[in-house]
Amino acid sequence: MTLHATLGRPRVALARDAYAYLFLPMIFGLILFSLGAEEMVTWLAQPDRPLGEALHGPAVPLLFGGVICYLVGNMLFQLRALGTLTWLRVGTVVLLALLALLVPVAVRLPALAALVLVTVVCVGLVAVEVVTMADSRRALRGAVFAERTTHEAREAEWRARWHDEPPEAEGGAPVA
Repeated sequence: MTLHATLGRPRVALARDAYAYLFLPMIFGLILFSLGAEEMVTWLAQPDRPLGEALHGPAVPLLFGGVICYLVGNMLFQLRALGTLTWLRVGTVVLLALLALLVPVAVRLPALAALVLVTVVCVGLVAVEVVTMADSRRALRGAVFAERTTHEAREAEWRARWHDEPPEAEGGAPVA
């Protein structure tokens, strides 16, 4: 909606910043998370591995780092596009960063426990945002509905006007 409401050079700058530059940290975070999750799931899927054994290697830091990078990119996108910052996401990033700073401890965690820990933090963030941002989502849906309704009314008016006045042929005479 912000991009739609912005005009001229500021609109171009907003589109460039938000949809070109600020998507990169989110994509990078998804790639990091995917690499860590793939290594972890492959390791956990081996039949001779006990589930309580810790995974050695970069999987746990990639997992936590990927989620942190994605959330930071998402917050930067929100800050640039809307000019707002969700403190709940800032808190989640701080929590994940604290957990990531404890990498020597996290690496000793069983692999499944590290995966569950990241999952619980992310699902918790989503659950709290669903509850706390219900009014904002409702207002946004209302604004989008009003914009669509206005657009459809303009389209219907244009079509009615076109159907009421028959198009003219090239010579200026109405087409029968």
